[in-house]
Amino acid sequence: MIILKILAVIAIMFVLLFAVISKFKPVLFKENLKTFWHKVQVFRFMFKVMCKIFKRAFIHDFSKFGKNEAPYFAKAKGLKNFEYGSLEYKKMIKETLKPALDHHYKNNSHHPEFHEKGINDMGLLDQIEMLCDWKASTLRTKNGDIKKSLELNQNRFGYSEDTKNKYINLLKDINAY
Repeated sequence: MIILKILAVIAIMFVLLFAVISKFKPVLFKENLKTFWHKVQVFRFMFKVMCKIFKRAFIHDFSKFGKNEAPYFAKAKGLKNFEYGSLEYKKMIKETLKPALDHHYKNNSHHPEFHEKGINDMGLLDQIEMLCDWKASTLRTKNGDIKKSLELNQNRFGYSEDTKNKYINLLKDINAY
């Protein structure tokens, strides 16, 4: 609530600034004010998205610290020695982490396995968190490579080339590709 009040004060300051600027162009004042109000509304909605993403970043994977997952992840220390998608990686997942991952996927909407129709049922915020998760995961596996992960996961989850290209563009936008 306090953030919205701060934003309102900032908006009023900008309106006053526009009033001063428009003093020299009274015909444009009304249009400038409408355009400025539009910008304030865009800012408000983008700020809401930012807050949602910030909350997701804060609570991301909290379930891994609980009794249903933590003991299994503690045993999987050697996972970092394997390449994502390799036979050794898949074997370690199956032998060590399966119960934890089953629980994890059921309780975290940023995983395609959470959704009945996988990625096709996921919202944009879930997909953004998923991509950040995938990129972060490449930093903790042998020869981690987000490009390779996108290819492997395209086969695994069945998303289209268009979707893959959108993922690549997002990762490029955040300097993670």
